[in-house]
Amino acid sequence: MRGSQARFDKDQACIKSSLFLSICRGFNNNYFTRKRKLTPENLTLSILNRKGVTLSMEIRRFFQLLKPKKIESISNPGYLKQRLKLSPATFQYLSDYHVRNFYEDEKNLHKLKGYYVFAVDGSKSNLPNTKETLGAYGGQVNQSGQQAQVGLSCLYDVFNKMVLDCTINPRNFSECAQVEIHIQKIPSIIEDQPFIMLLDRGYPSSLFFINRLESNQKFVVRLSSKDFKQEQINMTTDDEDVEIKFTPQRIGPYRKTVFAKRLREKQSIHLRFVKIMLPDGVVEVLATNLQRNEFSAEEIGKLYGLRWEIETAYGNLKNKFMLENYTGKKPVIIEQDILSTIYLYNLVQDIIRDAEEERQEKDKHKQYKHKMTINLNIAIGIIKEDLIRMALEDDPGKRGEIFNDIIRSIANNLVPVRKSRQFQRKRKHPSIKHPITKKRSY
Repeated sequence: MRGSQARFDKDQACIKSSLFLSICRGFNNNYFTRKRKLTPENLTLSILNRKGVTLSMEIRRFFQLLKPKKIESISNPGYLKQRLKLSPATFQYLSDYHVRNFYEDEKNLHKLKGYYVFAVDGSKSNLPNTKETLGAYGGQVNQSGQQAQVGLSCLYDVFNKMVLDCTINPRNFSECAQVEIHIQKIPSIIEDQPFIMLLDRGYPSSLFFINRLESNQKFVVRLSSKDFKQEQINMTTDDEDVEIKFTPQRIGPYRKTVFAKRLREKQSIHLRFVKIMLPDGVVEVLATNLQRNEFSAEEIGKLYGLRWEIETAYGNLKNKFMLENYTGKKPVIIEQDILSTIYLYNLVQDIIRDAEEERQEKDKHKQYKHKMTINLNIAIGIIKEDLIRMALEDDPGKRGEIFNDIIRSIANNLVPVRKSRQFQRKRKHPSIKHPITKKRSY
């Protein structure tokens, strides 16, 4: 049995467990105690099945899948009432469970010189504009008014394409604080395996550097022109060991915290600063604690370039997985939609991984002009179309047949990988609502 299929079967067993039911209830043990048309298990599957259409059509399509089980449909208000009882932590738990099982298969995972390579970044997501969403998350103010937004922070494996952790926050949240939360979760996933963190501007700070050095956690982070400015100015080569002194000015922002004492006691730290030139000629400075005998300056630059994978992941979540196409306006429903999309993203990448391995083995004697890879957009559509049908199938043999068909269909839809392609960004005409290159797959 393929790894992704085994993990999906484990997910389904997890959904049927008593522990999962207690997580569904959240802080109210009276929820989901009666036998109703929509059990917590089926409610969870209905959310994973959402296609971004009207609620009436979502319910109709899902209950058509339940017809063989002779389960009657439910009204829109009745469905939403059940949704409001379901804790968003349900999908956080399900995603964590799948990710932990994924990383148990360590021998088949991609590392770089023995390290997992993780990136952390934040993003904003537009929400339905209501008093409740503005009150819960805040919003962006512009000349048109105020737009409700939620802040997301993700920990992402750039090689294995897994979202290891996702936190939901108000729009104006501390990305630096979320890094510490993400890092605390890593041992529960990969135990004591070594990893490298990739971070953009906005994350470097004295606190961040000391925490990583004391924990012996490797990192590569881009500095802004104002970060440790004097140390950047004093560089005479493109790759230097730099002493960062904790002067009174640097301790000042922390003077009312316990961290001020740590800075005074530490006095200074040593980091490696590496200058890299971007394709447009702009010079950036990276700070790292990776040693030269492991990574050269050129390798550090290429390593940092992998951080772009998390930007691509956010783009896929919003555009291909339609993360921002929310079912409702209530915060609990919004958070269910976000976290269920994260779980689906990981599941899709897991299945694609198996399909890609089988495709490469099958096509190893074929010659293509360009390197070929699986079309993510089509893969999402195929999995969305058949996933719940497979989850509802009780017969293991038939379930295996559905999964085989999913793998075959995904492996047959390929796109070429054309490296180093760059296009000038053009403003599209506002009347073009459905660009020919951005067709939806579901």
